[in-house]
Amino acid sequence: MTAPLLAVPVAGARRTIPTELFGPLDIAEEHIIEFSEGILGFPACHGWVLIDGAKPGTAWLQSVEYSALVFLLADPFVFFEGFTAELSPTELRRLDAREPGQLAVFAIVTLPERRSGDATANLQGPIIINVHSRRGAQVVLGESSWSVRQPISFG
Repeated sequence: MTAPLLAVPVAGARRTIPTELFGPLDIAEEHIIEFSEGILGFPACHGWVLIDGAKPGTAWLQSVEYSALVFLLADPFVFFEGFTAELSPTELRRLDAREPGQLAVFAIVTLPERRSGDATANLQGPIIINVHSRRGAQVVLGESSWSVRQPISFG
């Protein structure tokens, strides 16, 4: 299965990433996003691949190190009116960002165990990716009125 990647292909070395959800992914090394500090709860996972989701404004973040580790992501600017994310100068440096247009922002979505439950998005700890340098980080927003379990609807 070939999953569409959210990046412009760059000529160079290729790699096959085993995944449980998508099967083997053949990707260019340049598509790997480096999270130098990992993601909260997964500090040892530094390499990730961003894959287009089936619905607009969604994507999957697949670990390069662990085939079973994948997160559903949602663009908070698409799903939550009024969402903002203020990043400190330190966070911008960590992402090697010089301007906001270089950054993509995503919320990790938690799906309910039962169909009757609600999906939620973590808007307190968004995933920020510099689409040019391929650096990523999970940032904890200190001054935010948004929840770590904000209900989200894909309907």
